[in-house]
Amino acid sequence: MQPLTKLMQRLLPWAFASLIVITLGSSLPAAAQTSSTPRTLVISGHGRAQTPTSLAQISLGISNKGDSAKGTYTKLNKRSSAVVKVLKSGKAKVVKTSNINLTVQSKRDGKPQQDGYDGYQNIEFQVPAADIGVLDDAIATDIDRINNIQYVASQESISAARKTALESAIADAQAQAKVALDQLGFTTKEIVDRNVDGQRIQSPQTGPKTDSYSSWSENIPAIDGGEQTVDVTVTLKIRY
Repeated sequence: MQPLTKLMQRLLPWAFASLIVITLGSSLPAAAQTSSTPRTLVISGHGRAQTPTSLAQISLGISNKGDSAKGTYTKLNKRSSAVVKVLKSGKAKVVKTSNINLTVQSKRDGKPQQDGYDGYQNIEFQVPAADIGVLDDAIATDIDRINNIQYVASQESISAARKTALESAIADAQAQAKVALDQLGFTTKEIVDRNVDGQRIQSPQTGPKTDSYSSWSENIPAIDGGEQTVDVTVTLKIRY
């Protein structure tokens, strides 16, 4: 037994050494993986672009009185149809009616007053700014009110301005990222994600709002409606 005991005592240190080597060897890949975790920076940029306005967006109003809801609505619909027909026969675009309102004024006993029903409707349309004189044709159909005149850019122009603003926003975010990473001694490797946070289209100037069309000729707005501004914010996730 003694020779066997001595042999075990000699082999035991070698067994422990082998176990340590095996343990260290299996832990090395995990340590290497931890050190290779990608580093990212999230940063936002802003871009702005302007585009000339080329359309006049106009809102007109017509009203009617009647002794019943049905009668008032019928008269209102007949008048608005006449205005829409005139506008569509000209150069007006996107003609639509909206905000049809009916109210009733009652006597003390709760019954409607004579001609106590009031109806109101808006007619909205777009026309090239140079052809804003189409309002003369609309006025000839006996409209009651010019609600609003606003100059806007076409959808094609707004889309082009949005693309320019987005490119500017991305460049702004990349420039900010470069400044931050240069301070830390790092460089950009790639953009791993891009998110457009928001878009805001600033309304251009508004024309006169009048109680009737009688003062239209004195208050006609300038054809030059200025520019419409598109703002875009973008967020980039950058690996460095």
